[in-house]
Amino acid sequence: MSGRRVRRRLEFAPGEAQLPGDFGERLARLKRRTGLTWEEMAEALGVDDRQLQRWRRGACPNGRSMLSLIRLAAQLPDGLNELLGHDPCAARREERRR
Repeated sequence: MSGRRVRRRLEFAPGEAQLPGDFGERLARLKRRTGLTWEEMAEALGVDDRQLQRWRRGACPNGRSMLSLIRLAAQLPDGLNELLGHDPCAARREERRR
């Protein structure tokens, strides 16, 4: 080996991140899978339960809230796929297995 670092190709296109069009439905499915009530889920995420209602109607979570949602989803098998429509970490896990 020459000791040169191999630059990894990014698995996403840079630009504005967009949530799936059915994000509100995905959020409801994630909530069902956690077994939490909306109030309990809001508390776990550190947001007001009215904020969850806004997200279900189409508002986008801010960065901190989205990170909390991702952390919650990541605790469930296939949870990131459930929430985002794909698992951004799956490609890296697959790459490490090779």
